[in-house]
Amino acid sequence: MTNWEASKSIRDWRDCLGSELKREDYEWLKTECWKAKEQGDKANSSLIGHIKEEYNMLGITESLNEFILGTCYKHKDAVKLSCLTENRPLTISNLWCNFQKKYEFNPPHDHSGLYSFVIFISVPYDLKKEEEYFGQIGGGQEGYHDSLKIHTSKFAFLNTNHKGTIACDVLNVDKSFEGKMILFNAKQIHQVFPFYTSDDYRITVSGNIRLLV
Repeated sequence: MTNWEASKSIRDWRDCLGSELKREDYEWLKTECWKAKEQGDKANSSLIGHIKEEYNMLGITESLNEFILGTCYKHKDAVKLSCLTENRPLTISNLWCNFQKKYEFNPPHDHSGLYSFVIFISVPYDLKKEEEYFGQIGGGQEGYHDSLKIHTSKFAFLNTNHKGTIACDVLNVDKSFEGKMILFNAKQIHQVFPFYTSDDYRITVSGNIRLLV
């Protein structure tokens, strides 16, 4: 079982949905990321990421737009949209790509809008090697206290657990996530830990979704 498949069984309590892009949408988006990097329209001034290369992306295909917005209506909070007194369609308010390098990270933060999403374009590292990098910490085994788990390279949600303390719920992001998207409540606090074992870029596309006013 891949880490992506395993994550599906726990996505509900993460308030997160996972979906796979059409191959043609993924290939188009991967090309657009490199175009955005070449154009150099930096998005850093409006983002909290400790990532030097973050770029605005302009435009999106109709197919990909429909895929992303359609996923919103599958989210468990979508029932709230039925309470609107007038039609307010969803729209992607901003879109950017992250070219994350070794040691860079995204600290805990939330987003604007109703929903946010992350699409994984390229994951350069081997997850097992990442976990072995600090393998002396609790052995990375199930059952260890949250503070002893291996978080290196992982995407994480911060939630309050049954004891009333902060829990770091991680997604074991590896190469099986390439071409896949996670969508979650925009106010869900999340973060991205640094990776250590690759000199290549970890490329993701992120965006926020709001009601069209």
